[in-house]
Amino acid sequence: MAIPISRTIVGIVLGAFSLGAAPLVASAQTSQFYSPPKIIKQGTNTSPVVAKGSVQLKVFVHKNGSVGSVEVEKSTNHGDDAAATEIAKSSRYKPGARDGKPIDAYYTLALKFKGPGGTADTGATGHGEIAQANALVRAAKYQDAKTQLQAYLTGHPGDRDAEALLGVADSFLNDNAGATSAFDAAGSIPDRFKVVAAKAYADAAVDALKAKNNDQAIALSDKALALQSNVNTLYIQGTAYANAQKYPQAIADFEKAKAQATAGKADAATLNAIDGGLVTAYVFGGQTDKGLALAKDLKRRDPSNTHVDDTLAAYYAQQATSLIQAGKKDQAVASLEAAAQAIPSRSVVLYSQAANVLASGTTPDWKRVKAEADKALAVDPNNAQANFIAGVALGNSGDRPGAIALIQKAKANAGTDTKLSADADTALKQLGQKQ
Repeated sequence: MAIPISRTIVGIVLGAFSLGAAPLVASAQTSQFYSPPKIIKQGTNTSPVVAKGSVQLKVFVHKNGSVGSVEVEKSTNHGDDAAATEIAKSSRYKPGARDGKPIDAYYTLALKFKGPGGTADTGATGHGEIAQANALVRAAKYQDAKTQLQAYLTGHPGDRDAEALLGVADSFLNDNAGATSAFDAAGSIPDRFKVVAAKAYADAAVDALKAKNNDQAIALSDKALALQSNVNTLYIQGTAYANAQKYPQAIADFEKAKAQATAGKADAATLNAIDGGLVTAYVFGGQTDKGLALAKDLKRRDPSNTHVDDTLAAYYAQQATSLIQAGKKDQAVASLEAAAQAIPSRSVVLYSQAANVLASGTTPDWKRVKAEADKALAVDPNNAQANFIAGVALGNSGDRPGAIALIQKAKANAGTDTKLSADADTALKQLGQKQ
């Protein structure tokens, strides 16, 4: 006589899966963040400075840190362009990065000239300690500048020039929290500091995303965008909005990022990362057809993109949940099976979820449950969840030896899934197997 597994085991199976949307800030998404180049030491010029004014340049920084093309984007006096170009070319830069690996990327260099015979610097006009700190910043001695400015601010609290310059020093020291705090204290950011401050706020927004503080990431990226709108910051804010399930705002940011990236002829990896965010925002933001079409196109361009697979799997699982709640179990199973065929990389999980759905209710068809679990096992014979569900099905069908073998295999492959391991122990105990 077979020893049945109690219905509570079915409940354990049903609680083993999460059908919610996968958050964008998982490790795969964090790796998509683009870190722009950074200037390490400002260069010098031999060409004369013609007049007081500012020049903004677009500098192409190779992944080895060398300088490529230099283009003048804005200039209040084109007589200073030659001097600015020399400074840009002779400066030293840290290359941009994606996934922590150096890449070719553009850097925006903003220079302010004091007038004929002068040099370009951060533009600080204070005297004494502030002027000395400004000189330290220009010499790339950022920690020394920070120490001096902090000491100065102890005796001169609220000095906005000092706070702004402290923000610059902190930014180059990669102290994002310190930089944004200093820039906040400075109030209105001077034009000469806007590019640096924008990057500091954007970097701090990434830190907030990693800490899963989406509201803070949105607020920080808002400050960055007010100073300088660029692809990276729009992508960061779009990600924060999507994580907060504010999909209309996420769509707006991702679409702006895509438009700017396309106009700027961004690389394929950048465009693919933005489209990955758009797929999620479209699919869960009520524009499903648009999202599914974009997902198909993105997978064609980037077959290894796992973010799209996670998003689509979460979407179909969510649809199945809605069907189950409406009492349409067979339709839920059919939806999950179709999803498994459409998303091969997630087929094991989707087939297992379908088997899980079939195991629900008061009178499950255990042969059908086993057949569904077998579809997952045909893809991955060692999958712990699929083995566990298949074992439950056999136990409830009266096949005690077969059930024990599968559940033991599930426990052996559970890895760090302590809940599954504990559930397997419970099932084996009910089957009369000594632990």
